[in-house]
Amino acid sequence: MSADFLFSFLLFFQVQIDSIKESGFFRMLAEKYPEISKNISNPKQLDSELQEMIEVTGLNFEDLAQFSLMVEGLDGISKASEEGRSPKIGSELEFFFSAKIKGHLDAIKMFAFILEEIGEEKGDGIRKKVEKSISKKGESFSITMPSELTDQVFSDSDLLFSISKDGNYSNIQIGLPGKMDGLTEDEDQNSTLACLNAMAKDRQITLGIRVDPAVWERPEFNSQQQNPLFAGLANSIKGIREFGLALSFREESLGVEICVHCKDTQSALGLWTVAQGGLGMAQLAMAQQGGQSPTILSRIKTQAEKTNVFVRVDLLEADLNEFERMSLLPQQDQIADSKESPLESDPLVGKKAAPIETKLLDGTSFNLDEYQGKVVVLDFWATWCGPCIKALPQLIESSSDFAPEEVVLVAVNQGENKKRITQFLQQKKLMDLTVAMDKNQRIGRDYQVQGIPKTVVIDQKGIIRHVEVGFAERTAFRIKSKISKLIEK
Repeated sequence: MSADFLFSFLLFFQVQIDSIKESGFFRMLAEKYPEISKNISNPKQLDSELQEMIEVTGLNFEDLAQFSLMVEGLDGISKASEEGRSPKIGSELEFFFSAKIKGHLDAIKMFAFILEEIGEEKGDGIRKKVEKSISKKGESFSITMPSELTDQVFSDSDLLFSISKDGNYSNIQIGLPGKMDGLTEDEDQNSTLACLNAMAKDRQITLGIRVDPAVWERPEFNSQQQNPLFAGLANSIKGIREFGLALSFREESLGVEICVHCKDTQSALGLWTVAQGGLGMAQLAMAQQGGQSPTILSRIKTQAEKTNVFVRVDLLEADLNEFERMSLLPQQDQIADSKESPLESDPLVGKKAAPIETKLLDGTSFNLDEYQGKVVVLDFWATWCGPCIKALPQLIESSSDFAPEEVVLVAVNQGENKKRITQFLQQKKLMDLTVAMDKNQRIGRDYQVQGIPKTVVIDQKGIIRHVEVGFAERTAFRIKSKISKLIEK
């Protein structure tokens, strides 16, 4: 963000992950669109230091139950704008982060890891200073990170890091010393943000922003005042003091609520008029495009209550189905998981896998019978095939999530020579890929390969359980899902 746009503000953001996962609407979404529940905390995606911390302390992002973040830009933040720099944490910017994690987090091991890293990077003197700051109060352990550990350009204050036990959970808090007392992950209940107190109480995702009135004094909000329409819109916007967004995952719907808090009832009424007009224009625009507007548009409600303006709607499963029909979302037959995929009707599925005896790219022998007891993924491909090139890295990533004694990926090349394949693998940095040679495409004929890529999943008993032809965004996900189910049996 440009320093010219630095004004005082207050931002609050919270996500209650556990509560979301327990809702019926989320379970429907996870089944309808499995990528929503896909594990996003794969340690392979983390840097080595973070992986080490996870292993040492027992921290597991899959156990994250909820988190919240509060950031406040102080009045002095305008100084950063004047000097053309980013605001400094402490004197110009305050923040508080908290997270609740299932289970017991070992604070001593985490602090020991932090001290070791500090010693290696900053020396033993700083490490000892930080070590002396460790304190214990009841079930809470804390450690202070002095300002000299951070870049002075971005921070001029110490940071306090605390870990406490709360029944079956562990709480993590990070913030400025002296500002954390009494602050919790439920801070929004006592927040000075009026929009948060006015929105649905059963929300699980909350965003609230308090806006500095000085923002609306910028030239772009005061130009074209001679235009009555623009002047009316600009004056309505100038009355805005807060924005709020709430998402409530319920049993059969997702409640979406926007709240705009204004300085007075007149500003709220003017803004409500603008919102009503905008909604009508959206409905008209959809109709003019030659198609029926989504049903959800007719259920969006706007309301002015004193100094607040609300926009509310409940998103239903029927709306998602309608979006699919209107091509606003991928259709189910394109994204269904392996349990529902029409690809299970492939004539190969359920049959004994044809025997394979051939040479690998490195000259060693490959015999499919020797892999009984493992899930084998055969990917028929060629270097000239664009979709094959896109598919290979994702198939490698998906199969590498399983132990080598459980799953093996074999890329069966169709009709190319060793030199061409080797050059391709070197260029794409895929030299660890196991490549089986099918020079005369005999194996391809045995597996009814008429187009590539074609991927065949064979279970531990040598039975073909899944077939994919071509490559799409969710191909690798479906294959991984099928592998997981075979291993779980």
